[in-house]
Amino acid sequence: MNVKATEKRVATTLRAALFAAMPALAVGCGSDANDAAEGARGTSAGPLYAVMYEVYDDVGSNSYLSLLSSLDLEEVDLSQVREYPGGRAFIQAYDGALFVGDAASPTVTRYTIDEKGELVRDGEPLSFANYGFVTGQFDDWNVTFISSTKAYLLDFRDGTTIIWNPSTMEIVGDVPPPEEFHRGGYSFESTPGAIRDGLLFRTASWVDYEEAEYPSEFFLAIYDLETDTLVDLIEETRCPVPGNLVHEDEAGTIYFSNWIWPVAGSILRDAPAPCVLRILPGEHRFDPDWTLDYSEITDGRQGAMFTYVGDGQALISVFYDERTSFDATTDPWSYVGSNNWRIWTVDLEEMTGAPLPGLDFNGGAFTPVQLDDRLLLMVPGGAEDNYATRIYEVVDGRASPRVQLPGWSYQFVKLR
Repeated sequence: MNVKATEKRVATTLRAALFAAMPALAVGCGSDANDAAEGARGTSAGPLYAVMYEVYDDVGSNSYLSLLSSLDLEEVDLSQVREYPGGRAFIQAYDGALFVGDAASPTVTRYTIDEKGELVRDGEPLSFANYGFVTGQFDDWNVTFISSTKAYLLDFRDGTTIIWNPSTMEIVGDVPPPEEFHRGGYSFESTPGAIRDGLLFRTASWVDYEEAEYPSEFFLAIYDLETDTLVDLIEETRCPVPGNLVHEDEAGTIYFSNWIWPVAGSILRDAPAPCVLRILPGEHRFDPDWTLDYSEITDGRQGAMFTYVGDGQALISVFYDERTSFDATTDPWSYVGSNNWRIWTVDLEEMTGAPLPGLDFNGGAFTPVQLDDRLLLMVPGGAEDNYATRIYEVVDGRASPRVQLPGWSYQFVKLR
């Protein structure tokens, strides 16, 4: 990926004043970590969900937290949100609590839900300032919950794995990165962690943001969850570069795939084409005999964002390069950050695919959310839409539009 950096880099070069289209917001003071989440309210009973979205203006961005009591809302109530000014804020849900990473400080705050369906701060915020964090970066890519008393947080600057307790909100140690994680002139990247067999699997790769260049080689890093140690580091050159959410099927097969950005290099610079890798049940390395080549099922097009959705079916984003053109001055980030993607369905047994009905061209970097046996897709527009996100629900093989969010979002969780 890196949602944490490349999305910000592209979006901030293509800002538009989305605030002009928004009504005035009645919000709590997100800059005061001692306040309860005033303005973010749910209901006293029934389901409760949280969504965080980021809105760009002509200066920067602010994030907004909304609590939703239904998945069938026609719009977000902008009078009942909590603001986190100064950039991208983050949310995660675990064990009945909501964890909020602040946009402007290196803190994560734990909230519980009271009898009124409102968020109440539970204890003091946990600060990662001693590790040099400047924001509460805290999403699926760098946080992995292992138990009620143990979680990992990956430091994307150097690959350090921080061990912390989500119940007491204390840091208890860390796993230093190996020398192989460091590569001069490049920034470190990784996938989310996948847990199986008492191990955590994730990849380690690199990117040069100035040149939009990804080296083709990367590592599969394997951590032992009992000893908190890195136990294996396996080099791989197929399918550069993993960065998408990691998915596991019913049998325990783990799938690794790429985010949208590496597609630019394969088209503009003839870099190796991205594809999909898997780790079979009982195995601890990538299957040497299998890859999913997007071009073989998409009429020769490049793809990204492999998402396993059940019963041997998957979704991918497919880039329609025939809708575009480029020359020596084309910016790679803008090239693939455009509305030239369509979401396809894939039958993994037949290895066939087709566009998902109900969805037109979009920005490609969709996020799947499976809640209450319902499959939702958070689908951003491209740069021309300022990455505003529409939520769709997939029903009977067709995508139906649901609520439109006022900004970019990939964070949607269930609290109860």
